[in-house]
Amino acid sequence: MALERAVFDFTYRSGSAGTYYYFTISQDQAGRITLKNIQTPTGRIIDSQTGVPQSVVDDIDLAIQQVENFVAQTSAINGNLVFAAQTSQNVAFAVPFVGTSYRVQLALADFIPARVVGKTTTGFTVEVGVTYTGVVGYDVFV
Repeated sequence: MALERAVFDFTYRSGSAGTYYYFTISQDQAGRITLKNIQTPTGRIIDSQTGVPQSVVDDIDLAIQQVENFVAQTSAINGNLVFAAQTSQNVAFAVPFVGTSYRVQLALADFIPARVVGKTTTGFTVEVGVTYTGVVGYDVFV
C-alpha cells in the first residue's frame, strides 16, 4: 500500500465584529481548486440560493489566489504555456521523473475548461476546451 496525498484543504474566515463567514478552498490530486463548506453566521449554506455579501465573495477570490500562490511556491517545476489559437500544448521535463504520480496545477486568467492528459515520466499535455489564445500557468508537484 502506498501513501499518497489526496487533498489540501485551506479554511478561511471572512468578516468582522463577530459576523464571520467560514469557507474552505480545496486542491485535489488532479490540481482542481474547489470552494466548499461555506458557513454563514447563522449556519452552513446548503443550497445555491443563499446569498453572501460581496466582501465575502471578494475574500473567496483572494483566498483562491493565495492557494494558487502557495501551490506555485511549493511546486517542483512551474512555467507558462503561451497558446496562440490552439487547443493543446506539451510540457517536457528536462529530467524525467521516476513515475507518473505527480500532480499538475493549472492557472488561467480566462474562464475556460482545461485539463492535463497524457502524463508520462517525461512530460504531459495541457488541453483546453476551446481554441484559445492566452497564457496557461502550470505547477508540477512530485
